Amino acid sequence: MSSLSLVFIWLDKRIGNLPGGNQKLKEKFRKLLSPLRQFDKPASCLDSIELSFKDKCVFFLTSNSFADEEFLKQIASLSNVYRIYIYDQEGNDYQFTDTNLVKKMGLERIIQFDEQLYKQIILDLIKIYSKESDQSGQSKQAKEFLESAINLLNTIDDKDEDLQDMEKYLLSRIYNLK
Repeated sequence: MSSLSLVFIWLDKRIGNLPGGNQKLKEKFRKLLSPLRQFDKPASCLDSIELSFKDKCVFFLTSNSFADEEFLKQIASLSNVYRIYIYDQEGNDYQFTDTNLVKKMGLERIIQFDEQLYKQIILDLIKIYSKESDQSGQSKQAKEFLESAINLLNTIDDKDEDLQDMEKYLLSRIYNLK
């Protein structure tokens, strides 16, 4: 992958307690984002994001167990947190009012299905790589960021028309950098 300093934080009460416990999904994320850090206590998770990962771009995922607005507002207030996701297989209705939280999460990041979560994270990563490429100008590094975005897109098995269009767009940007 590229030289961006990313970390994926997963906060869930059940981590390590269930046989299998979403292992298939966790494996996909381990391949996608390294390192993957797992927590089962909100306080230690928040402390780690603030202290240990302050210089990293954090993708924060939690289950509905920790989807309390006050706690999520604390997470959203951290400048190193890029995106917040709620993995909620029950389909609860969330009505968050904090503008910073809504900005970092949005409704598209309250997700019920594994593949939908994976796809949304890929889309968010592609945005980061595209932005980094734009900031790198016509350099070799700009091309590497776009190639990383293409590689991420290629991990999605069933691409809809929008993803196919995005792939064509990214390929054309790479071609124009040559």
